[in-house]
Amino acid sequence: MARLAGDQPWVAPFRSVTSDLLVVRAIDATLGVEGLPQSGTGQATLFTGVNCAERVGRHFGPYPHSTTHDILRDHNLFRRVEDASMPVNGQTHAATFANAYPDGFFDWVSGRGRWTVTTFAAVETGLSIRGSEKLARGAAVAANITGEGWPDPDPGIGPISETEAASNVLRLHRRHRLTLFEYYLTDKAGHGRLEVPAESVIVDRFLGAILDGLDASEDTLIVTSDHGNIEDLGQKQHTRHPVPFVAWGYGASHFGNVETLQDVTPAIQRLLSRTESDT
Repeated sequence: MARLAGDQPWVAPFRSVTSDLLVVRAIDATLGVEGLPQSGTGQATLFTGVNCAERVGRHFGPYPHSTTHDILRDHNLFRRVEDASMPVNGQTHAATFANAYPDGFFDWVSGRGRWTVTTFAAVETGLSIRGSEKLARGAAVAANITGEGWPDPDPGIGPISETEAASNVLRLHRRHRLTLFEYYLTDKAGHGRLEVPAESVIVDRFLGAILDGLDASEDTLIVTSDHGNIEDLGQKQHTRHPVPFVAWGYGASHFGNVETLQDVTPAIQRLLSRTESDT
């Protein structure tokens, strides 16, 4: 984690770093709206570049607010990449969502008709949501990285090491312009909903293996969050603290002006537009 952030711990004060291959910043997740940031509007803002908390008039979550559905449908990061980029190595899509979901998730969505922000954006863009079969083949990654405790009875499913999970993400990455992986155990730990110490869900080995498998002259890794909470275990709510933002590798300098969640997707699109014109 320190290596990714320019040889510093991920605690306040978080020193900004700006170079051709690394940008490290603490960015705003409050979006100019009172109250505690929430995932529904925070993720929608992060993945569209539109201030969805402002549009709704408040922070809302954990699911997408109905007034943001059109924004998520038409302006999400997956769609922007699909519209701007050619697929890689004969793939159907230029973008992909790496997370796998168990059968129970699809049953729940079918019964209640309510996707998460990220799955809603993926489905509305025409991307498939990965399930147990792809997880067993190493063509997806469980939300908890290792797949330990996966609820579907499939003998081919984990648990696997963080290093092996990183290899699966990298394999997807090499076949797409953009690969997104969503990790939320830090959120559950911050809310006190796990029976393990919060420190145990910091995926240091996973990120280290990702870095080892990337080429800084060709690849870009972005790490950020839609809100804070795990940094203050004295309470079980979200916080109004800034969140870390890291852009590592090729094109990192495109992210030097990122100040809020709203700035992230437009910067990604600018970088991908540049790389597409170069190829």
